[in-house]
Amino acid sequence: MRKAIYLLVFGITAIGWFTGRAGSQGKPASGFDRLKTLVGTWEAPTPQGGTMTNTIRLVSNGTALEETFQSKEDDQMVTLYTADGNRLAMTHYCAAGNQPRMETLAITGDQKEFEFSLAGITNLMNPNSGHMRRLVIQIADQDHFTEQWTWRENGKDRVTTIHFRRTKS
Repeated sequence: MRKAIYLLVFGITAIGWFTGRAGSQGKPASGFDRLKTLVGTWEAPTPQGGTMTNTIRLVSNGTALEETFQSKEDDQMVTLYTADGNRLAMTHYCAAGNQPRMETLAITGDQKEFEFSLAGITNLMNPNSGHMRRLVIQIADQDHFTEQWTWRENGKDRVTTIHFRRTKS
């Protein structure tokens, strides 16, 4: 009986050790892990000559990123990013009153650029109403990233590029 108990304890310990080693093998960061490096406070110049503040924080027990834009010229806007399998998904809560949902294609490797395309939208009055259709995020380094937003209104696209710089606290 004692021998059976020792064998059982040894077997459980060995399984735990091998499982721990298999789980600790290095794997490439997911797209969501890469986006999490943007947590912090950022600033960018606005076309009107002011400053836009962008605060990015982890929410929902680390399963979502909340990005909050604020400038003196515009109302506050919020975007939530989540992992969706090997893709990224986002919903942008726009000052225009609609909520575009966008997603990337499958993320492979250690990407520094993420292209989100429109997957659906709520509160769009009609197809010609203004709304965001596309977002490209490019991470240059730990202190700089760019967002390129595509706004469509009356069938015409307008692209706005915002260059963010991490603020030093």
